Amino acid sequence: MTQTRASLRALAVAGLISVAALAAHAACPFPADAPAHATTGPVQARWTTEPQPMQVGEPFVMRVSLCPANAQLLRVDATMPEHRHGMNYRPSIEALGPGEWRVQGLVWHMAGRWELKLDTRLIDTTHTLTQSVNLK
Repeated sequence: MTQTRASLRALAVAGLISVAALAAHAACPFPADAPAHATTGPVQARWTTEPQPMQVGEPFVMRVSLCPANAQLLRVDATMPEHRHGMNYRPSIEALGPGEWRVQGLVWHMAGRWELKLDTRLIDTTHTLTQSVNLK
């Protein structure tokens, strides 16, 4: 009888974990009209910044969500195509959990159009996601 209860309890816990995983997966793919959203091939990203909004010349942290959650964030960079230069600092990336990343050490030192680039890997394939950001 005790073994049956333990088995039922284990099934209940597994069921709760499965429901949580399905709920997290339900948000994937991200809506195409979501702000701060980029897609390349099978990988999607959405991001937010702290502080919000970003300020010229001020450091900010970016929180990136990837879909599918098993995609990896390899590198974050940004350039100003019209000025032919990039950021003055190289940001660091920290994995927070499946599909969730924290990027710190970002500074966009000029107002204007920035091209944000997120290098990701899904299985054995690298994908670069880009999004144009206008900083005022």
